[in-house]
Amino acid sequence: MTALATTATRHTEATRNAILAAAVDLFLERQHDGFSIQDVADRAGLTHRTVYRYFSTRQELLGATAQLLAPGAEETFSEVSKVEEWVDAIGAHLARTEANIEVVRRVVATVLASDNLRLADRGLHDRHRWEVFRRQFPHLPERDSRRTFATLRHLMSSTTYVFFRLRFGLSPAEATEAVRSAAYQIADQAARRDRSARQGRKKR
Repeated sequence: MTALATTATRHTEATRNAILAAAVDLFLERQHDGFSIQDVADRAGLTHRTVYRYFSTRQELLGATAQLLAPGAEETFSEVSKVEEWVDAIGAHLARTEANIEVVRRVVATVLASDNLRLADRGLHDRHRWEVFRRQFPHLPERDSRRTFATLRHLMSSTTYVFFRLRFGLSPAEATEAVRSAAYQIADQAARRDRSARQGRKKR
């Protein structure tokens, strides 16, 4: 990479970071997502066209802002090789959620209030976890696999943890144990269905 290209890359990253920093500041100040692209541009000292070059829609910017405020668990879960390891690792992720519970709560409220906004805890790391799940339960029908995987993903998310903590009044330890216990039960049921499906194929 040439020096000119390196400089351009750094400028691009710096501009994107400035936009996100402005969006985060506005979110925390107003405690909701009630700000416009122009508000973000003004705060970052940029034009609204510049912001749109980095984030094609307001929802995309809000998704990136939510990801920054309530990061996913990629660094915890990216190396797991079994579903049980994924469940075991949930404690560290939920401890981070608890440490930022008020910010996460506001992010979750924003997500639920929007028809389109979703936390950006997806992509490569989700694919890795999906591949782990599929390898462990290879005989489950595709629809059953996707439905069960989606249930696990939602159950072991910051969103579920916030509901357990604030809606049902569970302590951090109780909420974490509730998530972990339910996840193990789902994994165990998936293992039983997988064995049954495998045995059914052998009889044919």
